Amino acid sequence: MDSKYDVVIIGAGPGGLVAASELAGKGVGVVVFERGEEIGPKVCGGALPLQISEFDIPADITDREFSSITVHTAGRSYQLSLPAPFLYTADRGRFGQYLFQRATANGAEVHTESRISEITPNYVVVNGRKVGYRYLVGADGSHSVTRKYLGLPVRKLGSTLQYVVPREHGSFELFFDARKFGSGIAWIVPHNGRTIIGLGGDLREARGKSLREICRRWCRQQGIDLTGAREESWPINYDYRGWHFGNVFLVGDAGGFASGLTGEGIYAAMVSGREAARRIIDPAHDSVDINRVLRKKRSHERLVSIMQANLPTLGIYYRILLHLTRYDWLTKKYVDYFF
Repeated sequence: MDSKYDVVIIGAGPGGLVAASELAGKGVGVVVFERGEEIGPKVCGGALPLQISEFDIPADITDREFSSITVHTAGRSYQLSLPAPFLYTADRGRFGQYLFQRATANGAEVHTESRISEITPNYVVVNGRKVGYRYLVGADGSHSVTRKYLGLPVRKLGSTLQYVVPREHGSFELFFDARKFGSGIAWIVPHNGRTIIGLGGDLREARGKSLREICRRWCRQQGIDLTGAREESWPINYDYRGWHFGNVFLVGDAGGFASGLTGEGIYAAMVSGREAARRIIDPAHDSVDINRVLRKKRSHERLVSIMQANLPTLGIYYRILLHLTRYDWLTKKYVDYFF
């Protein structure tokens, strides 16, 4: 054995870094292995829900905050507004760097360009070296090697494609259109000095069209200029099959914690990372926050199932639901449900 740690974490996304920070802060020997060359940048829309505040993220880490968003469906537009901000955007590079610095300040080791070639019950092989562990945390995304080691399949995999446009848009907008996106969703997410525009959903509903074709056609119809835009694409694993397997934990997209409706997974990754760390520190820890995240996730996926079964009438369904936003108390429930 070349070295040994109490905990090995594979992946330095939000879930892995939150777990590392929590563990190192309690004196646990922890190392994080990241496959990429740098910490932070990830392909992502960069939208953060209000609940992210429980992780004490400084205000200067976020780009913009929103107390109102516009939802478009069936030829109508609706405004979801609350008195206080409920949605934020952040640059994933800067956000990840903040979490990285917090983890290392607590004493965690983080290594980049670290390729895992083998996982066994008590060690991993990283860049040809054997590194032992008592606990292993898989925070390595939708194509997780840790999940493969556990023999867990992925049968719920969303597809997303977006464009980073070097111009700033005024409002945060979501688009539901069963004729164009099936049960998927399109978005316009403003950041400082740029806007992320894209869509995600189940490609089985694309009727032979590529995601790029659907997205570009929709952008033309919206009058969106993609000149100078950078195209990005990534998968979202939302096939949850458990998170704690003996001395192995799965967090974030590796565990399928992302929403099958909205695709949002940053908050769920951070919660699952924190709860994995707390369970390692105290095996009797009651992970009620995991159950809270899973309840919302499951309700989102029940709605996706209803949507997929009723695509021809989906536009009417959306309009009825959103028409009720004239009641403030119902708007609050919508926001709590979706975000």
